Amino acid sequence: MKRSERHHLKENALAVVIAGFQQRAESWRADLLTGMAVVVGILMLYGGYSWWTQRAESSAGALLADALVVADAPVVPPPPPPVVNRPAPESDDPDAEVAETPEPPPFVQPEGSYPTVEAKMSASLPKLLEAAGAYPKTHPGITARYRAAAALSTLGRYDEAAEHYQQLIDAGNAGVYARMATLGLASLEIYRGAYDAAIALLESVTTPETVAELPIDSVLMELGRAYQLAGRTGDARAAFQRVMDEFPTSLYFTNAQRELQTLQIEG
Repeated sequence: MKRSERHHLKENALAVVIAGFQQRAESWRADLLTGMAVVVGILMLYGGYSWWTQRAESSAGALLADALVVADAPVVPPPPPPVVNRPAPESDDPDAEVAETPEPPPFVQPEGSYPTVEAKMSASLPKLLEAAGAYPKTHPGITARYRAAAALSTLGRYDEAAEHYQQLIDAGNAGVYARMATLGLASLEIYRGAYDAAIALLESVTTPETVAELPIDSVLMELGRAYQLAGRTGDARAAFQRVMDEFPTSLYFTNAQRELQTLQIEG
């Protein structure tokens, strides 16, 4: 084979190699662009979700803050009507003028305060419900729903309060507010005479897992009273005894001791 032919073959082989490399490079480039597009898409989705989440949290927080301005406002009741003391006349003359103590100026409700707790709760309730309804899955929305349930209970609207407490219990993401809602609902059930339902709720939060989140000594006291009302005297004794045994420094220790003594006297 001539030298020129061998050189031509080498050039052809090199051209084939280069062409193959170019084809692979084009394939790699396409794969790389596809991968980059996927990554960019994921980042955009994550960024959009994060932005939406932060925006929702911010908006919910603003609504909650506005509601709490009212819900946590001071209560300043108007003073009782003044008693005007009229001095006895110094003269026997019935026509003699008697100096009277001037009446104080009329009461003016301080700005930002409310005359009663009920008035304050009535004013804050629509704002709390708005925050809870607009952003139910955010932390501010959850907080607003719990405060709304408490406000409804204060206003005597127990069925509505129970619905909101139950929503928090069933939410799955309410955290400690789910346990607090359990206590709130249990108190409503006791008030409504549904003692078995209250006992079931209270028993569900007297586990070791809830010790760090709830005042278990207070829960046990409520549970003991629920047992008493349901006629379960033995269980009531056990609940009060737990307060004394497990929480010897509790503020409820004396109350538990007194309740236990009363049960022992009653037999």
